[in-house]
Amino acid sequence: MGIPRHLRAAAVVAAAVLLGLLTVQGSYALWSAAASAAPGTVTSASFDVNLSGPSTPSTNMTLAGGQSAIVSVNPSGSLTPGSAVYSNVAVTNSSDAGGQFNLNVATGPAAKSNVAPGDLAQYLTVSAKFAANAAACGTTAYTNIAASGLAPVAVTKLASTTLCFEVKLASNAPATVKGQSVTITIPLSATQLCGVPSGCA
Repeated sequence: MGIPRHLRAAAVVAAAVLLGLLTVQGSYALWSAAASAAPGTVTSASFDVNLSGPSTPSTNMTLAGGQSAIVSVNPSGSLTPGSAVYSNVAVTNSSDAGGQFNLNVATGPAAKSNVAPGDLAQYLTVSAKFAANAAACGTTAYTNIAASGLAPVAVTKLASTTLCFEVKLASNAPATVKGQSVTITIPLSATQLCGVPSGCA
């Protein structure tokens, strides 16, 4: 007597289910393998950028609470019509993180405001450049930053660049500006670049 057709189909399905369960059990044994590992140490790192002028102590660029630091520098020398005075600020990448953690440092346009009363600001030209150090600033190759800032320069971890700036008084400045004061603000930004040695996507 032959096995009815519907019973044969049921037997094949039962065999397939049984094989499926056996396969899953074998795989489960591989998935549940265990290995012990020694505990690791997690340390934090800081992304610090320090600013310092010729006569100012080093200041972290970002203060507690996310506020921007203000570094005041007074250019040396006397400003007379047609002449210029110079100063600089060193920008140091002080990150203690592992990896590269390089920076791009750039400036925005300079803003001038008269310390009332006065109209000295309209007779001043503010120019800047980046140099390797203060000694390399010199008195040439400055770029006027009234309309736009300086293009970014790369600063590697634990290295620095120097923002040099020149303030020039127009030769046609009237005698009435003598003794007046101006506040000049130059915004500075530091952007962290990819810190992964193999590159970032």
